[in-house]
Amino acid sequence: MHSTIYDVANKAAVSAKTVSRVINNSPLVAPETRRKVMAAIAELDFHPDSAAKGLRQRSRRSVGLVIPYGSDFVFQDPGMWAQASGAHRALAERGYDLVLAVPQTPELVLHELSRLTKNRTVDGVILYAMEGVDVLIKEFERLHIRYVSLSTCYRGQKNNFIDTDSAHVGRIAARYMLDQGARRIGLIREPMRFFEAGKASTEQGFRQAHLDSGVDVDDSLIVAGDYSIESGYECALKLLHSNHAIDGILCVSDPMALGTLRAFRELGLEPGVDIDFVAGDDFPTTRAMWPGLTSIRTPLTEQGYLAGAMIVDYIQSGKEIPGRVLQGELIVRQSVRCRK
Repeated sequence: MHSTIYDVANKAAVSAKTVSRVINNSPLVAPETRRKVMAAIAELDFHPDSAAKGLRQRSRRSVGLVIPYGSDFVFQDPGMWAQASGAHRALAERGYDLVLAVPQTPELVLHELSRLTKNRTVDGVILYAMEGVDVLIKEFERLHIRYVSLSTCYRGQKNNFIDTDSAHVGRIAARYMLDQGARRIGLIREPMRFFEAGKASTEQGFRQAHLDSGVDVDDSLIVAGDYSIESGYECALKLLHSNHAIDGILCVSDPMALGTLRAFRELGLEPGVDIDFVAGDDFPTTRAMWPGLTSIRTPLTEQGYLAGAMIVDYIQSGKEIPGRVLQGELIVRQSVRCRK
């Protein structure tokens, strides 16, 4: 049973009106009284009705960004921060605040959403999609939670998502390397079973590029990282030590690309001279490298921005909105050799 404002008033031996003044930061409350009320609120785990409070104060409304991978992953991943930055900008332009929620495990997502929505802390949710997230959608419907997802949540999803075409960038990057004469390309792809099963992967585009070029794919040259620097390093060493004839590596994220570059340095390999290399994301860190790294420019900030705009439209109209898929592009620099 949830505590009420009257429970807090009784605990602190004040009136409900005084509790309301404390919640709304009124200057009319004495410091000692404020201290007693705040102590009662903490002890009773009282959560004021944010929607009602917002109506009284004409405050800004809020949207939650729920990323179910835990803080250790989220706060080290520049891609997630690019998406969050874009979402924040779109919401701020429309008079909404962004509430970041980072459950430590996928199993805690529903608990976190319940906490955010039971007292109307947020008006809608931007959800970072993952494998298994489709089971949450039924709960969203039951709890009347309006959501937009970053990537698709389930096979055949038509509405309420902003996705990026992973297969497209895998195809154009691999095709460029093949066109320049590479024949044994290693792929450090996104984690297996990271997104929902129906989402096309970078590997699918990578394989299609080889098929289009009439070049066989060596399955031993395809490894999965976990978006971290360390996994990029380990994957690159695995490829380089076990496949001496490898002449290029395509890496799908910038953190993993930094790990790959570390492996190159240890083995005395220079991108664009001794081995071909294409990095993912094209964040400012990658753009500052010399020699310049040919990169996949993924529109992650735009993805977040469009998700922020879409959830506000959904909240205000009450109507689901057709999903959108964004295309990345290849930025050619000096790290791929031309042999033709």
